[in-house]
Amino acid sequence: MSTKTVIVLADNLPAGLVANFAAVLGMSLGKHFPDLVGDDTVSADGVQLKGITKVPLPVLGAPGGDLPDLFLAAAELPLRCAYMRAAFEASDYADYTLRINSASLAAQIPQGLLLAGPRKAVDRLCGRLPLLR
Repeated sequence: MSTKTVIVLADNLPAGLVANFAAVLGMSLGKHFPDLVGDDTVSADGVQLKGITKVPLPVLGAPGGDLPDLFLAAAELPLRCAYMRAAFEASDYADYTLRINSASLAAQIPQGLLLAGPRKAVDRLCGRLPLLR
C-alpha cells in the first residue's frame, strides 16, 4: 500500500498561523508514523543532520467551513488528526484537553487537518483541493 499524507488548513489563515499549525500537525505525523521520518545523515564536512520526512507532505487549502465534514469523511483513514481552535486558544496542553473534553465534536472548530492513509482514499477526499498559497 502506498501511503499518502496531506495537511489541509483553512484557506483564510494568516501566514504565521499557517506555518505554526502545519508544524504542529507535522509533529503529530512523526509521532504516529515514526517510520516516515528518515535516518540522521552527515554532511561532507561531518555535521550531523537529524532525519526529516521521507514522504511528501503537501499543505492544501480548503474553506474553513468544509473542514468539519472533511474530518468526518476521513474517519476510516489510519491517521486523522485535527488542529482545533481550542488548541490555538488554550494556554497549555492541560487547558487544551479541558476545552476538548468540555465540548462535543460538533462544537469544536477545526483549523487544520492531518490525513494519512492509502493514496486512493486520501486522493478521494482531498484530490480537488489546491495547494495553500
